[in-house]
Parts: sequence; C-alpha cells; structure tokens
Amino acid sequence: MTRYPDLDSLAVLLLVARKGSIGQAAEELGLSQPSVSRRMVALENAMRVQLLHRTRQGTVLTPTGRVVVDWASTLLEAADDFRRSVGALQAQSAVSVRAAVSMTIAEHHAPVWVARLHRTSPDYVVSMEVHNSREVADLVSSGAVDVGFVESPTVPKGLRRRRIGWDVLVLAVPPGHPWADRGEVTAAELAAVPLLVREPGSGTRETVEGALRRRGLTMTVGMTMASNTALKSAAMAGIGPVVLSELALHAELGSGQLVRVEVSDLPLRRPLSAVLRATERTPPGVTALLSVVGVRPDRPPRGPSAPRPSA
Repeated sequence: MTRYPDLDSLAVLLLVARKGSIGQAAEELGLSQPSVSRRMVALENAMRVQLLHRTRQGTVLTPTGRVVVDWASTLLEAADDFRRSVGALQAQSAVSVRAAVSMTIAEHHAPVWVARLHRTSPDYVVSMEVHNSREVADLVSSGAVDVGFVESPTVPKGLRRRRIGWDVLVLAVPPGHPWADRGEVTAAELAAVPLLVREPGSGTRETVEGALRRRGLTMTVGMTMASNTALKSAAMAGIGPVVLSELALHAELGSGQLVRVEVSDLPLRRPLSAVLRATERTPPGVTALLSVVGVRPDRPPRGPSAPRPSA
C-alpha cells in the first residue's frame, strides 16, 4: 500500500521555511525546539531526502527542500479545500431530513407538516419518498431514510413507533350498488365479495385483512392496484366495492359519486405512526419534524400494537 506524507509535518516544514528557524517555528506552535527538530528529521527519513540545512545562524532549505516546500504548499491547499468541502457536506447533512411516507399520509398530511417545519425551522430541508407502509419500514430499518410515517397496525422489530393519530377506513360503493341502499353490511358479507384493494405491504390492506382475520374471516381479493386514485375510479366504474381512508374518499363521498357503507361488526380504524430505528438517537432535524407533526420529543418508545376498536 502506498504511504503518503504526513500533512501535519509538511505544514511544520512550511512554517520552518517561512520563519527561517526551527526555534521560531517551535515557539509559534507552542512546542519545544527538540520536538520540532525530531519531527523534521523524521520527515526527512520518511522522504529519504535532506530538506533542511542547519547552521549557527538558523535553518535554511536545501535545493531539494525548496522543491518539496513548493509541492507541499500545493498539497496543503488541496487538503484545505478537501476539509472545507467535507465540512460543507457535514453541514448539509446536519440540516437535511430524509423521510419516507405511506400514500395516504403523503397525500393528506405530509404537505402540511413540511409547510409547518419550513415556518418554524427554515434551515431544515426535507426530502420525502412515497411508498407503501412495508416499504417505508424497510427504508427506515436499512438506514436509507431517517424517519418513516406509516399507516399499518404493526411495525417490524428493530423499529420504535411514535403514534401521531388515527385514521378511519371506509367501505364505499357506487350509487347503483345493492349495498348503497342498505347502507350497512356485516363483516362476513364484506369478506365474501371481491374487494378492490391496495398491493401487499399497504397499511390499508393490512388493516382490512387483520380486522377480518380477528373475526375468523379471509378477505376476498378482487382487483389490486397501488394507487388510491385508481381504486376510486375502479369503484365508481362499478368494478367492485373499495375500502380506503376516509380522507382519500372525502371528495367522492361528498359529491355522491360513491356511497359510504357501514360494516356493523367490524372496526376499521388504524394508527398513523412515525417509525425510527430503535438503537439510534433521534437526529435534530427529525426531532424538529416530529415536533411540528405533534409528537413530544421526550415521549418514550412504544412497540407495535393492534388498533383499538372505534367508539
């Protein structure tokens, strides 16, 4: 492996050359003259050339030493540029927040949080990726992002959860559907009909499947889509019932394009949570973001839990 010269020793050599004396260089550095002299000898031995000529009047550079000093000046300037550049990267990293959010949170909550953070802590810059809840948790676990926001009832081991709220899921059908006039179905009826559902890993799908499983039922999967908008369009086209967040269905339910149907014996409420790596301290930027989300910074970590039945 190639050995590189000691930059600190080269810096001392430049100071000796500028002062014209090892003693004066040592005085400026706050070191003893013998220690600086030994350092110059060690540098000469490492480079295998004589750099300094010592006389009673002081220390002067040898012809070789003058060449080395010129080269060392260029090298040390480059090292200073490198140090400043790394410092800039560290500063940028210190004020940036890498986040991943699941789809419903991305569409209905995250823009408000980012706006609040910009008002309260404008130095922090948030980069945000949108994935389903399982993918968000994987990104947090791998360290690819600093914090995640998910809609799933559980989180993987190795992550800690901070509850930020609750979300209600709604069963919806188009006006001409037989359930529209009834306004209510049972969990068994819901399980028996092919549903328009999100992809595996989605918090929405996990919540519905888990709620039915606790009743001893299995969800019947109709069409699978990774988009809330696509699922709503399919439901309005009469392809099948859909279960989505009340937030995602707000406009369609309000306009009458879809009709809300209650599931009488099945609570469809899920937690919204921030997830972080359990073994790491929370970075300042994440703490600032959690603060505007409404999470107390000193709140103790909480493990995975199932959603509570709605009142």
